[in-house]
Amino acid sequence: MKDGVPQIGLVDLDGGYRVGTFDRNDIGSKAELEPQVRTDAFRAAIEAAKLVSSKYKAENKDASAQLYETLAKAFEAQLD
Repeated sequence: MKDGVPQIGLVDLDGGYRVGTFDRNDIGSKAELEPQVRTDAFRAAIEAAKLVSSKYKAENKDASAQLYETLAKAFEAQLD
């Protein structure tokens, strides 16, 4: 994040994930084809999902915590 704007990450689309760096209002351009950029984007998404899961768990919002933990695991599976 830079000034509240994501710099790298992913968007979940119907056909799969679009990953890469954010450029204005778009994500992933040529860079999304680079393996390291894809890996970095998934790692950023995994970290974010785990942080949100922990926040919800601390607030005793177990269903929301589980949702974000499941997302983190789904993103991790993309790296395998």
